[in-house]
Amino acid sequence: MMHALRNAWQARWSQASAREQTLVRMAISVLLLAALWFIALRPAWVGIHTARTQAPVVRAQYEQVVQLQAQAQALRAQAPAASVDAKAVLQNALSGLDKNARMVVLAERATISFKDARPDALAHYLEQARLMAHTSTLEMHFSQAAGLWSGTLVLILPAPGAP
Repeated sequence: MMHALRNAWQARWSQASAREQTLVRMAISVLLLAALWFIALRPAWVGIHTARTQAPVVRAQYEQVVQLQAQAQALRAQAPAASVDAKAVLQNALSGLDKNARMVVLAERATISFKDARPDALAHYLEQARLMAHTSTLEMHFSQAAGLWSGTLVLILPAPGAP
């Protein structure tokens, strides 16, 4: 069957004029180039373009991860602190939060309530709670109005004698 088709094609090809043969060759070349473009070159071209547009974002994310890694290594490298009284640290840091801030301690949980705290004071308090008192955050309920923050914060205190 294939042999018969090949013979029929060769017979038809030999009867075609030189102009027809040239046009068929050109059409086949155009089809092959189009196939090459859509199968091999265009996806690579689009991939390169996408990579170029995403490179700054990925680079910024990478640098942020490197900074976080350096922070984590610095925290790990710190000598273990002596046992601290987390309640006292939290209570002392509370004065910088606002005048109406209060703390209630039940077992291993400390609930801090505050109203109209400045953002920098709240950030400082959270830093003190994490780094100095070695607490973990269990719940946060914050709201913002006119650039001041109000809300409650539930922290888990470290076990007695733990750094």
